[in-house]
Amino acid sequence: MRPVIEKNKFSVRHIVYIVIIIICIIAIGIAVYTQYFKDEKMGIIFGITSKEDDEEINQLKEDFFSIFTNDITTISKYEGNVNKIKKDLDLVLPTYSIEKQEKTYSMDVEIPGFNINSEEAKKITLKIRDVFKDKAQSVENSKTDDKIIYNVRYKAYENNNILSLVVLSELKEGEKSQRIVIQTFNYDLENNKVVDIDVLLQKNNIEENVANSKIKDEIDKSQEQNIKLKELNYDVNVRDSKSEEYKVENANYFFLGENGYLYIVYPYGNKEATSEMDLVIIK
Repeated sequence: MRPVIEKNKFSVRHIVYIVIIIICIIAIGIAVYTQYFKDEKMGIIFGITSKEDDEEINQLKEDFFSIFTNDITTISKYEGNVNKIKKDLDLVLPTYSIEKQEKTYSMDVEIPGFNINSEEAKKITLKIRDVFKDKAQSVENSKTDDKIIYNVRYKAYENNNILSLVVLSELKEGEKSQRIVIQTFNYDLENNKVVDIDVLLQKNNIEENVANSKIKDEIDKSQEQNIKLKELNYDVNVRDSKSEEYKVENANYFFLGENGYLYIVYPYGNKEATSEMDLVIIK
């Protein structure tokens, strides 16, 4: 029996050594790969993000409200034919503008629409006018003594065959909280139709689980302060990052923005009088 036992011990010991060697080889391979081939997907898989990436995303978030310059930026131009309504003008144009200063209100409004001769594009233009022009007219006709400030701005991006448009409005009525409303629209120039977020994910080679992870991280990060205030019995709204609302397939407001990155916006002012929002940017 003793020789058999020694043989078994010998085999187990060598198996352990082999497993350790394999683990070391894998670890060295990962280290070499990330050192010389810093592919972003590898970083995502292993939770590795460079300091430069973090700084860039943070800067883009800080600059978010400054992007609304009422024009279109071409990231990469679509080479196909687009049937424009006004042939020699941009794909996105202002359809209603008003800048007015009165005793009881101030308005600086630039409402855009698609310069595309298709039923889908025209529906989007009408929807934008309904949301933002109606409010501008109600402000202009208001009889209240409270000072009202209403501004509407937009930004568009052309990214090959995807045309993204994001519209921002800021409303301040007297002593009420400021309200920010954001609407986004993404239009496939090649197929003349509105596209969902799954198309933008595919275009940027972003896996759904990666997007969900980034959304959860961002919501958790943004709620850190609210959680502390809630613990101190302050009346604040703490958002649950595990909610179905924050699943990427349920995102309602998104666009391809600066550098072609995917922006996912949670503008809570779309439903209530608040300027609160969460912004997720994925490279």
